[in-house]
Amino acid sequence: MSKQLLNSVFSSKQVQRKFPIQAAFHIALDGALVGILITVAIMSSVALHSQYLWTKSFTKLETTRDLNRRILESTSILESYLLKNQKLSRNLVPTKAEDLIYVDRPKPEETKKLFDVTFKSRFLEKISSFPIKSGY
Repeated sequence: MSKQLLNSVFSSKQVQRKFPIQAAFHIALDGALVGILITVAIMSSVALHSQYLWTKSFTKLETTRDLNRRILESTSILESYLLKNQKLSRNLVPTKAEDLIYVDRPKPEETKKLFDVTFKSRFLEKISSFPIKSGY
């Protein structure tokens, strides 16, 4: 069907009878040109779509970088404010890796026992510290 359409659009029957090789070559070139045009259209749409996706991703990246910069600025402002307003800040020194002490992680059963003991003692201390109401 497409061959008949190409034959009717691009060449006449007399030319096909008189010069069959040239007519076939003409039809083949016309088909190749149509194929190239379709390929160019598809590749252009793929390129435009990928450019759109890249622009969208880059916009998100810029937004993330801006938010990160704002967080760092606000953190530094808060740190400087706290250091200025605390009395302990004059006594504190910057830490170094050599000054750090690493402690082994406690076993879970030991921490549970310690938690139960401290919770019970705190609970009993709270109850015993309540004032006794006179009356009933």
